[in-house]
Order: sequence, then structure tokens, then C-alpha cells
Amino acid sequence: MFQPENFNVRSQNLEEAYHDAGQFYWGSSGAFKLMKPLFSESSTAYILPRYLVQDIDTMEDWIRAELMHQLLMSSERL
Repeated sequence: MFQPENFNVRSQNLEEAYHDAGQFYWGSSGAFKLMKPLFSESSTAYILPRYLVQDIDTMEDWIRAELMHQLLMSSERL
């Protein structure tokens, strides 16, 4: 829990929290060559819809990801 004092609060009433779904960095080759910091005032997050991500830590997670992929590929939601 981020805030143990909210243990009895419904999660719908809390501020939304995010976790990374992989890391990608876009930038100019010059900025990378100059070793400019990746995180700065110009950095921003790209929030992915929940139905497009799956954290994979176990074989069960992998199976779920494959099922999600099959369903998304067979629909027109992408």
C-alpha cells in the first residue's frame, strides 16, 4: 500500500496509481550522444489503456497475455 492510512478506503475513491509497462525513450541522437538526462522537465509518461498491458511474472500471466493478444487480434479494437 502507498498509504496504509487508506486501508479501509475503497480503491475507487483513491488517486489512480500507475506502474511501468516497459520503458521506451524517444529523443535525438545528439541528446543521447551528449548523455543528456532521460528524465527532465521535457519528459512525459504515455499512459496505455489497461486492456493493452499485462505484467508478466508467472506462467499464468504469460497465458493471460496470450489470451488477451488473441482476443485483441480477432477484434477491431486496436
